[in-house]
Amino acid sequence: MTVDTSLKKENDATDVVIVGGGLAGAALALLLRRRTNKAGLPFRVTMIEAVELPAINETPFTPSFDARSTALSAGTLDIFSQLGIVDDLLPYASDISLVHVSRRGRPGIAKISAREENIPRLGAVVENRWLGRVLLNRVRADEGITVIAPDSAERVKRLSDGYQVTLRSGRELRCALLVAADGAQSRTREMLGIAAEHNDSGHDAIIANIGLTQPHDGHAFERFVDDGPLAMLPMTNERCALVWTGPRARLDALMQLPDDKFLAEVQTQFGDRLGPLASIGKRDRYPLVLTRSFAQAIPYAVVVGNAAHTLHPVAGQGFNLTLRDLCLLADKINGAEHPGDLKHLQAFAQQREADQALISKVSKWLPDLFRIQFGGVSHARQLGLIAFDVLPSVRSRFASKAMGFANGLE
Repeated sequence: MTVDTSLKKENDATDVVIVGGGLAGAALALLLRRRTNKAGLPFRVTMIEAVELPAINETPFTPSFDARSTALSAGTLDIFSQLGIVDDLLPYASDISLVHVSRRGRPGIAKISAREENIPRLGAVVENRWLGRVLLNRVRADEGITVIAPDSAERVKRLSDGYQVTLRSGRELRCALLVAADGAQSRTREMLGIAAEHNDSGHDAIIANIGLTQPHDGHAFERFVDDGPLAMLPMTNERCALVWTGPRARLDALMQLPDDKFLAEVQTQFGDRLGPLASIGKRDRYPLVLTRSFAQAIPYAVVVGNAAHTLHPVAGQGFNLTLRDLCLLADKINGAEHPGDLKHLQAFAQQREADQALISKVSKWLPDLFRIQFGGVSHARQLGLIAFDVLPSVRSRFASKAMGFANGLE
């Protein structure tokens, strides 16, 4: 795909410019098209992406063992249903019917069941390439969204009523609201003068897809082992997505193992709840550097997605948290006299603080808690797992939060 020239020079003005055409940018563009500007018309949106995008309606290729996946909460699927894309997505997704949490070598198992919560599914796991394709196809089918790719923002200039964005191609855009959605190392955030902290956890994540010898029945597992959490998420075609996090030295050794020995180590740490593991695809490794933007809203601009915050993958809540952010942002500027007015953007940021802080703390401290092997903390943790499994009210409150329903939106 090449740069879209449908906007003429004299008309390069729009309501919202989104820098970043990834999952967050595409989702926000679709959400904004279901809200209106002060004239009562759907927002005009321009989305800029630095890399060339695949052709619209490109024939899907056969899923392999080499794709990363995202766990979508039930709340996220509800939002996708409102956007009209859930039916396009679910054929490529695997439902989560049960979440199983345990600590290797210790008693106590926590379970959350869709049947117990009286819902069709707790969520679904989908490969990012399918999720991205569904979102981008819907974006490019919308005449009110202009996609410019490949191109990038080179300069931003604050105006009296918004921003002027100069692209690498030389094109200039004017907008009432500028959105930085270009990742944890966001150049747009930097150009806006917003600093961010990057906390290197000293841990990495190994991600791979694993073939099974028996059905997973939609069960998702979070297994806490000595070095860190090991997740097995259900996928289509009787596969699971492995996400194993731990100290870099430990992962150095694991990455050097041949496939058969690595798979045997996964089996040893995970156990036999999915039977003998059959095969493993390409292993990828990602550093766990947690990012937090010092501000998410300034006059006429906001920071969203990984540019605003990144999380430890232990709870699988990163994209789900972002989507709740984006929904509230779209709601706050819906029908506003000016979508970049600071009062609306500050209200968005302030109302999202509690949910962001809670999910961030849980994601940060849960792995540390399960690494403790001694004394009262270890015993209390295990008693907590047992109580969690026995007491439905405790389990339901946690499930509601994890599924994105009790998310503090007002």
